[in-house]
Amino acid sequence: MKLAIYGAGGLGREVLELAQHINTAASRWEAICLIDDTPTIDQLKGHPVVTLDALTPAQYEIVIAVGEPSLRHKLAQKARDRGFKLATLIHPEARLSADSTPGEGCVICYGVYVSCDTLMGSNVHLQPNASLGHDCHIGQDTVISSYANLAGHCSVGERVFIGMNAIIRESTSVGDDAIISMGAAVFNDVAPAMIVMGNPARAIRPNVDKKIFK
Repeated sequence: MKLAIYGAGGLGREVLELAQHINTAASRWEAICLIDDTPTIDQLKGHPVVTLDALTPAQYEIVIAVGEPSLRHKLAQKARDRGFKLATLIHPEARLSADSTPGEGCVICYGVYVSCDTLMGSNVHLQPNASLGHDCHIGQDTVISSYANLAGHCSVGERVFIGMNAIIRESTSVGDDAIISMGAAVFNDVAPAMIVMGNPARAIRPNVDKKIFK
């Protein structure tokens, strides 16, 4: 089987390095390429850059490598509609409890810690050194940034973005499409499609555009 990384930007380069670490440990893929819907280069770090139409599901599995949760959702659905399977990538030096379950297409980077009985939906991306406490539920297409720390029994919705160094109190609920800004200390539930920041975190405005990076 071959791997195609959907996204040829900065996160695509990071996921490429992750895939190379996995291949060094386990020789999982015979070849790796990157996908760009409108490519301007032929290769990146020695790997071909192609369009999705150039690939066949029988030969490739796909991992999503964009940081925008709403776009992660769209690209994953596009790949599935074409018959591709989403690949789950877990760094050899991430620590996951045997009782925790990553969904299809999850990306779990170096130094991540996932405690017991935690469930992750499909296409979740955990950046390096993120930490999830016991009994957390993480919705699909969510991105949790480096050094973010979720205490036990947190429930995070779909397409959520949690910024670097954010901390979330135990038994807190975060709604779909919410944004937790970097460094935020979240002590109370966060409504769907709401942007919160600060310590303690306070609602700033609705996430009307459903976008992080503008």
